[in-house]
Amino acid sequence: MSTGTELACLRGEFDQRTFWADWVRYPFSPGYSMVSRVEEVGAGVDGIRPGDRVFSFTPHASAFVIDAAEATALPAGVSDEQAVWSSLAVTTQWAVRRSGLVFGEVAVVVGAGLLGQLLVRYLRVAGARRIVAIDPDATRLELARAGGADEVLSIGAEEAVARLAGTADVVFEVTGHPAVLAPASELARPLGRLVLVGDAPRPSLQTLGPRIVADGISVIGIHAGTAAEIATPSDPWSVRVMLDLFLELVRAGRMDPAPLLTREVDDAAIPELYRELQAYRGRELGVLIRWGAR
Repeated sequence: MSTGTELACLRGEFDQRTFWADWVRYPFSPGYSMVSRVEEVGAGVDGIRPGDRVFSFTPHASAFVIDAAEATALPAGVSDEQAVWSSLAVTTQWAVRRSGLVFGEVAVVVGAGLLGQLLVRYLRVAGARRIVAIDPDATRLELARAGGADEVLSIGAEEAVARLAGTADVVFEVTGHPAVLAPASELARPLGRLVLVGDAPRPSLQTLGPRIVADGISVIGIHAGTAAEIATPSDPWSVRVMLDLFLELVRAGRMDPAPLLTREVDDAAIPELYRELQAYRGRELGVLIRWGAR
């Protein structure tokens, strides 16, 4: 369960012409990260057999039918609890690629939720010299440090400006909170990059930082839907290739998102789960729904 995205979908408070307003149409089925076991395959399907475990970008459901091309067979050595992160892992890998990160650069991650945690882990694998994670929640920062952050700051973005202004080659703003964009931009050095991974449902409430124009800061938007569908020589990093790389990193022990799972429920508990998360989302990171677990 992608808690931030799904709760935003549930609230339905979107500016017009945003991706949110185009995407969410009620009644709406949330979710896009499914690990399942194949029950049956149609005629002409190759490479996937009944009994195989697969990942797909499928909304929450107990059973479903998809095109075989939408299913990725999971390798041995990758658990269900690891593979279920695949959709978010593609988004965050795409963010690191689009950021143009160069070996030895300094990276700041603002927001240590689901996406922020994965970004920290990718940045460590990608060779960032110094990784700073910022989040008010101390528990999330402990996980970020375990995942590779060199420094963690349990403060808000405004407070971080006094500590880190102009020090980062690349800043990843993950929260999507309207109040965070401006101070996050001040953390970037002149000619640095600000990468927006958190898509604000109401961007009209955001304001640009005071140095974006004067310091020539590049603002880069991230959405998995902009990644290539098919790998080509000019753009070899398609969604499928990035997904395969993530699974290989997990299988090789170089990334392990499973410790980021903080709660597990069966499908009967979903209504109450949404009510609890609406009241207070901060206590959870990864929430795993097990269908038919009763």
